[in-house]
Amino acid sequence: MINTEELKSKVTNGDNCDVSNADIIARLEAWDAKYGIAISDIGHDRVTVEFASLPEDTRTLAQEIYEFCPDTVDQGFGCYDEMIEMAEEMGQELDPRVHSLVEGVDLSEENYGVELLARALVRDKAVGLWWD
Repeated sequence: MINTEELKSKVTNGDNCDVSNADIIARLEAWDAKYGIAISDIGHDRVTVEFASLPEDTRTLAQEIYEFCPDTVDQGFGCYDEMIEMAEEMGQELDPRVHSLVEGVDLSEENYGVELLARALVRDKAVGLWWD
């Protein structure tokens, strides 16, 4: 069972997405029951979640994460096309981890960010959630 005291004391929330502190605690407790999780980097608008196990279909979990915390994709994984373009324009090499994450993904597809999140879950077994 995860310790929710720090989430409560920091009043971790996503008020801008209509996600309350109680909503976050309930979701994390549900994920803990399903997958076993550890939490860290807790702030008033963020938390990192590490998964002990994952479902076979990480795409469904990634979609659930996106619906719960849209910034994870909208300001993160869904911006990889822009990040890669900027790196190329500046003559910078891509980090091999980024290169392997995007390999074979059509970055022009509308929902490619959810696919990248699903792949990152498999690779890292963790995700940073933030609401700003």
